[in-house]
Amino acid sequence: MADTYANYADLAAHNTLGQDYLLSSRIVAGARGANIAIHGGAIEYPTTQLADYCATALNSSFYSLQGVISSSNSALHISSNCFDEPGVSQVLRTAEWTVSWHGTSDSAVTTYLGGLDTELGTAIKERLAGAGFDVSPPPPEIDGKNPLNIANRNLRGLGVQLELSRGLRESFCLDTDSAQPSIAGAFRCTDVFHTYASAVVAAIAETWPRSRTAGGRSSEPEPAGPGMTGRVL
Repeated sequence: MADTYANYADLAAHNTLGQDYLLSSRIVAGARGANIAIHGGAIEYPTTQLADYCATALNSSFYSLQGVISSSNSALHISSNCFDEPGVSQVLRTAEWTVSWHGTSDSAVTTYLGGLDTELGTAIKERLAGAGFDVSPPPPEIDGKNPLNIANRNLRGLGVQLELSRGLRESFCLDTDSAQPSIAGAFRCTDVFHTYASAVVAAIAETWPRSRTAGGRSSEPEPAGPGMTGRVL
């Protein structure tokens, strides 16, 4: 289905910031990368919470646009190749790696892993598989291979796009009502959420330790962030 809005200016012209959608970001000094969710809130729930959890655990930068309309938040979806809200550019302008969190509408329980960062993508795939999660090759329309994809618009031009199926995302939430879109609102997550997010955190931490240089990995990877079990966003 075609997007309602061609870009952020189009969305902003027809919706009210703070009423229909929210923007959240944290730029962490010295952070090597960023976790982002441009279809957050109730657009593709709970991608905001996943990006925030992983960013906090890794002390990475964070960004999310969150749909908070009472219904039909899917209308706020802007294609990853066209997403140009200025705040995300500020977050990504110093990022060497990016993980971009998304959701699909199918009932399968899988992750479609795409993007141009094959090194980090492979590490995430291996960690997820090791934790018991299915990872599938993405169909072309969500493969994240376009250089204009927001996941790839960092310093290296390489990012990872995680497309989580609806069936998988539903296993992360104790609340069946996904109309709790705000990062500021309470989010009651399951142990599956923590297991999944911790696997992604571990993959990023081992691939991008703090001491890594542009030429390759450090021989002493930085440990993943705190377990944070039971954390409520």
